[in-house]
Amino acid sequence: MINEGCLKESEFLVKAAEFFKIANEKKVTVHVTVKRLIKLDPVEGNPELDSTKLPLYDVSKVSSINKQVENNSTTKYPLLIRIWYGSHTKKTKCSSIVDASNLDKFWQDYSNIAKSGMNGLIKKKKKKSKNSASKDKKKKSKRVTK
Repeated sequence: MINEGCLKESEFLVKAAEFFKIANEKKVTVHVTVKRLIKLDPVEGNPELDSTKLPLYDVSKVSSINKQVENNSTTKYPLLIRIWYGSHTKKTKCSSIVDASNLDKFWQDYSNIAKSGMNGLIKKKKKKSKNSASKDKKKKSKRVTK
């Protein structure tokens, strides 16, 4: 397993472009994960991690709750972005931490790299469904009988 470690944003984007290029050549899948980075506080505890007592800190539940509450979290969190390709034994991976203030520019740059890295995609041919195949046979049999 090759671990490039936590890179700066610009270095991560260069590595991502390399990963997509290698994945196209070797015909392997590139995996990307994005998650909110929360620094663990072992003494005080993190309210973000306790969704049973403080459900408004849980991002997945906040969208279903329409009312605003004063104890809601206003902290801007950095994102941890990981990218890897390869099998379990020969996995190559790297990661980066992106600050919330640089997020828009990072996503624009990353989306351009991801789009350029997807040039080896092949459109799948659609299979005819059984219903359409049986309809075609019925139409042919009607033409023959007339």
